[in-house]
Amino acid sequence: MTDITWTNDTRRLSDLVPWEHNPKRMTKKQAEGLRLSIERFGFAVPFLVSSDGDIYDGHQRQTLMGAIKQYGPDAVVDVRVSSRPLDDDERRELVVRLKQNQAGWDFDMLPNLYEREELLEWGFEPGEIGMFPDSDEWGSALAGLADTDRAPFQQMTFTLHDEQVEQIKRALTIAGRLGDFTDSSNQNSNGNALAFIAETFVTEHDNGQS
Repeated sequence: MTDITWTNDTRRLSDLVPWEHNPKRMTKKQAEGLRLSIERFGFAVPFLVSSDGDIYDGHQRQTLMGAIKQYGPDAVVDVRVSSRPLDDDERRELVVRLKQNQAGWDFDMLPNLYEREELLEWGFEPGEIGMFPDSDEWGSALAGLADTDRAPFQQMTFTLHDEQVEQIKRALTIAGRLGDFTDSSNQNSNGNALAFIAETFVTEHDNGQS
């Protein structure tokens, strides 16, 4: 198999061909964040494509965001073109490799560079940056709802020592970074993180005797 090189070029949006088996998905919040990013900064990240315009990376920018409708089919965008078409196995691998190539965050440094309100507005979840409600606010999201309106959601209350609270907060922060909650029907980030922790624990330690 020959080495693959990439060159800079431009293409019309309407000439880019999405991959029907693209496994990436976005939540409504992520899609709105991407829309605002494009609106403010344009297409700052080039599309990765074949010489025929097959999209290797950039589906959400071209299709989910309705970029053609917003900018018109003749809008010209920057692309990186592969020196040869990728076969199916290479394409499948590249999608995942690109995710692994994304750097993580230094969560000790972030507060020195950004206000928390900025981080939340620009896409972070509260649990990701260590923001948790005070003990008397944990159930506020459901407090005003009748029991019949809460289904299929439930509240759970625990009594914890101060040291245990810090452990729980730390675990929720880590789980919030690691978990993929795009398909979750629960919009509560802490609830998703806790369920992810429980699922991981059960998977690793349940021997069928529970």
